[in-house]
Amino acid sequence: MVGEFIALLSAFCFGLAGAAIAKGAPGARGDNGAFLSIVLTMAFAGAIWLVVEREERWPNASTAIATGVAFFVASGMLATVFGRITNFRAIALSGAIRASLYRRLIPVFSILLAFTLLGERYGLVAVSGMILILGSVAMTLRERVPAAARPNILPPTDLRLGAIFGAVCAFCYAAAYVARKLAMDYVPDAAFGAFVGAVTGIVWYAAAAQFSLRYRDALTGLLSKSGPWQWVAAASLSMGQILLFFALKHAEVAVVAIIGTTELYIGAYLAAFLFRTEPPPSVGLVLATLLATVGVVLVALE
Repeated sequence: MVGEFIALLSAFCFGLAGAAIAKGAPGARGDNGAFLSIVLTMAFAGAIWLVVEREERWPNASTAIATGVAFFVASGMLATVFGRITNFRAIALSGAIRASLYRRLIPVFSILLAFTLLGERYGLVAVSGMILILGSVAMTLRERVPAAARPNILPPTDLRLGAIFGAVCAFCYAAAYVARKLAMDYVPDAAFGAFVGAVTGIVWYAAAAQFSLRYRDALTGLLSKSGPWQWVAAASLSMGQILLFFALKHAEVAVVAIIGTTELYIGAYLAAFLFRTEPPPSVGLVLATLLATVGVVLVALE
C-alpha cells in the first residue's frame, strides 16, 4: 500500500503542476518552465539521495550497477526526450485536445508492457479497480473535451500523423515506467534514478541547443523567463517525477500508471477552486471522481 499512496501523492503533484501551468499560461514565456522542472528535479533528487538514501544497498558487481544506470538513462531519454518531442508533434498536428486523449493511452501501454516484459500479474480486485479508474477517465474526457468529436478544419493526413505521434508518445512514457522498474532491480535507489534521468534530460537540452534555437532559448532563459507560476509548476513537476520513482520502487508498474491518471481530477479541482481558471466541476466530473476514488481503493487493497 506504500507504493500506491506515493503514486497518489505523485498524481497530486502532477495535477498541481497542470493547474499552475494553466494559471501562468497567459503571461508565459519560453517553454513555460519545462526545462526549469528538469533542473529542479536534478537538484531535489540529488539532495534527497545525498541526505536520505546514501545508505541504500547497492549491488557489489560493477556490471549490475552499470546495467541499472543504463536503464535509468534509457528512462530519461524515453520520458524527457522522446516522450516530450512526440507530444509536441502530436499537439502541432492534431491539436491539444486530441493530444490529451492520446496521452491517456499511457496506462494501457503500461499494463501491456509490464505484463509482457516484467511478468506482472494482477488479482481480480486490482483489475476491477483499474477498470473503474480507466472508465472514470473515459467519462471525464468525453465530458470535458467534446470538441474532439466535432468536425474540424485539420487535414486528415495531419490528424493521422498526430494520432501516430500521440500513440508513440504514450508508448514512450509507458516504456519509461518499465525502464525505471528494471533499473531498480539492479540499483534500488529511487532518488538516484530520478537524478540520473534529470541529468540525461539536461545533457540532451545542452546538445540540442547547438542546433535548435528553441532549446538554446530554454537554456539561456532558464531564470529570466520563469515567472512565479512557472516556478510552482516546475517544482510540482519535479516532486511528481521523484515520487514516481519511489512509487515504482514499492508498487507494480501498471498500478502506478493507473493511479497516475487521477491527476486529471486533481488538476481540475485545483484549477476550479484554488486557481479559479476553470468553472466548478460538473455533476459528471464529480461522479467520475467518485468512481476513480473507489478504483484507487480497490487497487490499493489488492
